[in-house]
Order: sequence, then C-alpha cells, then structure tokens
Amino acid sequence: MTYRVRMSAEVRDWLSTLVAQDHEKGRAIGEAVAVLFECDAETGAPLVVPLQSALRTQSPGSALDYCYRRLLQLLQRIRRDVADMAAARKRLGLQISRAGHEQNARVARRRYEELVREEERAALQSQRLQAKVDAFRVRKEVVKANYTAAQARQEIDKAFAAAGEPSMSERAVDDMTAVHAAISELLQVADDLQRQLSDDAANEGTSELRLESADLRLLFAAESPDTAVLLVVGMGQDWGAWYDEALPLAQAERELAGDDFTDYDLATFLSEYFPGEETEVRAGAFRLIELNRAQEIGPTGADGLP
Repeated sequence: MTYRVRMSAEVRDWLSTLVAQDHEKGRAIGEAVAVLFECDAETGAPLVVPLQSALRTQSPGSALDYCYRRLLQLLQRIRRDVADMAAARKRLGLQISRAGHEQNARVARRRYEELVREEERAALQSQRLQAKVDAFRVRKEVVKANYTAAQARQEIDKAFAAAGEPSMSERAVDDMTAVHAAISELLQVADDLQRQLSDDAANEGTSELRLESADLRLLFAAESPDTAVLLVVGMGQDWGAWYDEALPLAQAERELAGDDFTDYDLATFLSEYFPGEETEVRAGAFRLIELNRAQEIGPTGADGLP
C-alpha cells in the first residue's frame, strides 16, 4: 500500500522555496518525502519509529519535555470536560426554576443531582491529576539536570583520558547508568499518567521517518492507514536541539484546520516539485529505502537509553 501525503500551505511554501533556492538540498528532501509515499501503516523500524521511541533513544531530555507537554494537553481536555459538565448543570438548573412543580421538573431535579455528583467527581479527579502532573514536572527538571551533569562528567573524563591523566571512567559510567534508570522510570510514570488521562493517549499517531544514510528525519502523523500528514523535516542537525524546536512545530501543524492542506499521491507530488526529474527522484527514494533498512535504530553510545 502506498501512502497519500498531506501538506499544509506553510510546508508546501517552505518546500517550494527550498527547491528553488537550494535545489540539491531540496531534491534530497524530496527523495525523503518520496520514501514516505512508499511506507504504510505496517512499515516499522529502522525506517519508521514512533516519535516517543525516537526521542528516548536520541534525546532523553526532549522525551521528558514531550511527555510533559502531552500531559498538559490531556489535562486541559479534562478541564474542558469539567467546564462542560458545569455548563450543562447550570442550564438544567434554569430549566428547573422555570418548570416549577411539574412532573418533568421532578425528573429534571433528579438529573440535576446526578450532574452535581458527576461534576464533583470529575473536578476532584482533575485536581488529583494536576498534582501528579506538577510532581512529574519537578522530577523532570531534576532528572534533566542530572543527565546534563552526567554528560559533562563523561566529557571531562574523556578529556583527562586523552591527556594521559587518571580518569574516573567507572564512576562516569555509573553516573550515566543511574541517570538512564531514572529517566526510564520517569517515562514509565508519564505513560501511566497518560493512560489515566486518556484511553488512547499512548498511541498519538506521530512517527518519525529516519534516514540515517542521508542524515534526514521527517515527522509525520498517520491520519489513516493510507494517509500521512507531513509535519516537520530536519536535515544534518544537532538532533537533540532539533527535537526541542521541531516538536512544538509538529504540534502546531497537527492543529491546523483541514482546509489548509493539500493531498498528494507520488505522481502529483513529483510533477509539482520536481518536473522532469520524476524518475531520478523516485530512484533516489528507493536507494534510501535499501540503504536505511540495514541501519540500527538510534545511537548505541552512552547518550542513548538502553
């Protein structure tokens, strides 16, 4: 099955400008987008990985920030539900006051009492979850600081070793191992909280197409089994810093209205952006697929989670 790809006006304008100003780089990204057309919902690693998995291996600090933003979004949804309950209760109260002592009014009063109890339970749940999310935020900042410190100790240790000075490599490894354990534990806490906040929160549908051979990454959302929404593209980046910028952009793209998007199949995409080069771009896409199927997922060094 071949994907159809949807792009917002902003993404389309960005790609058109890039192809016009830096055709070589634009074509490299065009080949990567063409790879996306050849993927489907069953495509997995190493080409396509869930965004949270990519973050955990490449940028643990960004993974924690991403989880926290997701928790805030889900908590906001619960607050809206509580507000909707309160509004429904007030509307029913007005109807009761106008109905007097009619039979329908007695039924409505029973329903009003039920709404009051439901609203109280929902408000209490929201307060408890807010406290848990706040506690997660505090722990997140502590763990991120420890991770940064452990990375710095590793770099210092490498510098001492390179200079032939005694090092504390064993301690540095122990420190990083302990930090990774703390990050893994906190990410599990985030997963548990997401399940409490939303039944489908763990499967948000954002994935990463990782093309290590071209030093390219695409974030996309699976809108349906055969349609993807292209969100953000990165090339030759400091990937840890890139995620910090890319994730809010990806979220903004997902929240855009549907009318702003254009659907493409592979033929229409190539004819619009690479007229006369369709065969070459598609061949480049197939080369990327073959090269990257043999790649490992994420880094294997100390910066990645085990």
